[in-house]
Amino acid sequence: MGIGIGRLAGIVWVAYFALSTAGLSLKILPLSLAANVVYFVVAIVLFQFLASADRLIAFALLPLAALGCVIQSVGMIQDDRDIQRVALVFFGLFLAALGYLLIRADIAPRPLGYALVAAGLASCTLVIPQLPAPMTALALGFGGLAEGALVLWLLLTG
Repeated sequence: MGIGIGRLAGIVWVAYFALSTAGLSLKILPLSLAANVVYFVVAIVLFQFLASADRLIAFALLPLAALGCVIQSVGMIQDDRDIQRVALVFFGLFLAALGYLLIRADIAPRPLGYALVAAGLASCTLVIPQLPAPMTALALGFGGLAEGALVLWLLLTG
């Protein structure tokens, strides 16, 4: 009995969350950078999982994730929050494209796809200078919930 590609995406995403949380909380830069590499692996697995819905949009996941990971890594290495915030635009576009693919593939509950599109677009607002804290928290929280819901769905049904 094998693991489906959707479930594999969920497992790798959980590994990303674990590495990212550990790197951030323990302040171990190499661990945080490794988490970014794992996030790109998530994008590769999701490309494979969703390519049948729209191959071109699914392919767009790869450069969006790569740019987000590279920019975030540079921001981490330079300890520059503004650079890291720019990465959120690429991660947001990644989530929006992912949501679109889920809707198009008709394999996940539609509200999940729409939530990812909305969360991705909301993440793009995080580069606005001096965005009020409640709006920042709302965008980050909504993105985290949508992403978490997708991971849970992948683990349970993938």
